[in-house]
Amino acid sequence: MNLQRPAHQLVATVVGAGTMGAQIAAHLANAGVRTHLLDIVPKGVTQDARPSARNAVAAGALAQMLKAKPAPFMDRAFAQRISVGNLEDDLETAVSKSDLVIEVVIERLDIKKPLFARIGAAAPAHAVLATNTSGLPIGDIAADLAPDVRSRVVGMHWFNPPRYMHLCEIVPSSHTDPAVARELGDFADRVLGKGVVYCRDTPNFIGNRIGIAEMMLTFKAAFDDGYTVEEVDLLNGKLMGRPNTGSFRLGDLVGIDVAALVIGNLARATTGDRGQPNYDELHHLMVVHPSLETMFERGMKGDKTKQGFYKKTKERLPNGKSKILSLDLTTLEYRERIEPSFPELAAVQKEKELEKRVAAALRAEGRAGEFLRKLYLPLFAYAASRLGEITDGPRSIDDAMIWGYGWTLGPFAMWDAAGFGWVLEQMKAAGIEPPAAAVGLHATHGEDARWYGGSLAEPTAYSAQAGDHVPQPPTEGVLVLARRKATEGAVVKSNKSASLVDIGDGIACVEFHAKMNAIDEGIATMLSDAVDRAAKGDFRGIVVGNQGGHFSAGANLFVILALAGQAKWTELDAFVDSFQQTMMKLRHAPVPVVAAPFGMTLGGGAEVTLASAAVMADAELYMGLVEAGVGLVPAGGGLKEIVRRASEWASLAPDTDPYPWLRRGFEGAAQGKVATSAFEARGMGYLRPTDGIVFNRRRVIAQAKRRAIGMAEAGWTPPDPNEPIHVIGANGGANFLMGALQFEWGGYASEHDKLVAEKIAHVLSGGMRPIAGTMTAQELLDLEREAFVSLAGTQKTRDRIAHTLNTGKPLRN
Repeated sequence: MNLQRPAHQLVATVVGAGTMGAQIAAHLANAGVRTHLLDIVPKGVTQDARPSARNAVAAGALAQMLKAKPAPFMDRAFAQRISVGNLEDDLETAVSKSDLVIEVVIERLDIKKPLFARIGAAAPAHAVLATNTSGLPIGDIAADLAPDVRSRVVGMHWFNPPRYMHLCEIVPSSHTDPAVARELGDFADRVLGKGVVYCRDTPNFIGNRIGIAEMMLTFKAAFDDGYTVEEVDLLNGKLMGRPNTGSFRLGDLVGIDVAALVIGNLARATTGDRGQPNYDELHHLMVVHPSLETMFERGMKGDKTKQGFYKKTKERLPNGKSKILSLDLTTLEYRERIEPSFPELAAVQKEKELEKRVAAALRAEGRAGEFLRKLYLPLFAYAASRLGEITDGPRSIDDAMIWGYGWTLGPFAMWDAAGFGWVLEQMKAAGIEPPAAAVGLHATHGEDARWYGGSLAEPTAYSAQAGDHVPQPPTEGVLVLARRKATEGAVVKSNKSASLVDIGDGIACVEFHAKMNAIDEGIATMLSDAVDRAAKGDFRGIVVGNQGGHFSAGANLFVILALAGQAKWTELDAFVDSFQQTMMKLRHAPVPVVAAPFGMTLGGGAEVTLASAAVMADAELYMGLVEAGVGLVPAGGGLKEIVRRASEWASLAPDTDPYPWLRRGFEGAAQGKVATSAFEARGMGYLRPTDGIVFNRRRVIAQAKRRAIGMAEAGWTPPDPNEPIHVIGANGGANFLMGALQFEWGGYASEHDKLVAEKIAHVLSGGMRPIAGTMTAQELLDLEREAFVSLAGTQKTRDRIAHTLNTGKPLRN
């Protein structure tokens, strides 16, 4: 199958250069796929006009993406992988060379069908033909095509924005060859990094079917029972394991008019007549609420019109942010924010374990509990009633809500958390007909009934086809640490911050599980112990990684502030030295150490990565040496690694000056720059050309394990800890000092920022020694540590640390 070839050997065509189409093309380019981006010829442009004029729509979309935030491209250079064209001149030529075609035009069947007729006639016999429709029947789009063409037509529903949203729904129709759907799903998973959910060709598929149901139920409860937008967004936010945007803020982000359009499409595709195909018990709610109609008339459509359920004003708050007004749902006028108050949730909100918090919240007395039960009980029933219709089991629905809507728990996992039997009783009490699947499951298992069963090591889940639980086999190429840890004997050692896990084949994984995975004594001890055990022959390789929210948000600042605040300089020096020596153990370990970073990989987390022999990074990597933001310098070997890598780079060719490499490192560390992708991290020197980049976070640990095995079997030799490292001395360091001074003169840096930059320059130059020469790694670490402790002794640094701990944001002073 062609989509199994390396990405750089593939060609794709995206038809439609609107926001979604253009950004889908960008993500294909991110993955290495050469992509044609096509759209209509602008009105009034003649046939004999220059290509630049006829391709203006697609070209404009490409140019706009280079300015967009968040960035659709993981590296601006990837835009060169996209060639623009138009539907009149270029469709047949582009499609004829393509392995994958993705149609992303307006949601109208009368436009899509003739377009697919052209695509099908031009496409090679192996090409997969995909449509990004969010709800039109795939079978209807393909119905009039030749059998060999329609067998290759499949739904590929991306969520917005395409680069960042994990969910991708693969939707075969009754005409689609199952092998084609599997090939496209595998490509979306491995190459594009998506969480793939296979859907049936039913209205709105899975994510939007359940998501729109939740939206309709939320709107009804809020408008009918007098809840404020602030109250709803609190109740539908972190409390229930959902994003902080809640419901109304999410509506503004998506576009209230877009939500209404999707609801309208769903209403047309379903019926309220029981026993009929596509029967939907919430069909009576699939109308635009009169209040929303009034909002549309007033141009209140969300963020796109700068007013929706919330309105950003030009007035500035004391913290510098824009003042936000909230919509009164009764008067539809904007007002000052009213902080929601639910005294009955005081204890519930303190519960850290989400499953227990969900259970307690749904049982809460007062208005909070009433709202939650009025929303989630019918939503649970609705989701369970879709089993056997839109999908076979709960996992697909839960994954769709987790990956597409940012929920931590899907509706079935929430139901289990609340108590299966309790939810059934509450449904009956509320006059909600319990779904047949739930009734049958409860009849079979009684008080032990759950949608998910088995153990962590051998999980099971309900199947509508089986009518009971079936095993959930592991996904090939994915290593789930929680599942591995549930295997007897897999956890070698553990403390509150980290675990040492035997992940098989002679490889150990040091898993972080501290708050934000901040590097602390427990993590450092586990890293050190892993190397010691490997030295004794217990393991032949080490992976450093986890499957939490982020790889590591940096070092534990509480310890640093506590020691500095008490002027315990000897203890602080020893604390930093201990971390440095742990990093040296990683770099010079007798077995290969492979880091598996993803998400935030900051400060000490970045230094763990820099110390590793190799890296298998998730493409969505936000990596940087950010210590300058709290008035400190990197002191876990980060600056040492910049100097060492610059020296190594310069040694590859005679008389090469390491200064350009060092300058890049100086600017990154002094400004606390953070790479916004693994490709940017490579460009900043944090990842080597030989380090791997993986497009699916779920596969990072498994790929890191494979890398460790390969390095071990190739015959690992650790680097020399006493290797000579070339340093540039005072002459080169003076250039850094001048740069810091110019930043202060220009108003871009405070006096304290300049001091931090001077300390970084001191280390990177090798201590400002009079002439260039060589040093050892330990000598550079000593310079790092000295600079770190001296800065910790200043009041401004301590103020910055305290401010960051209290607010989560750095302070400039």
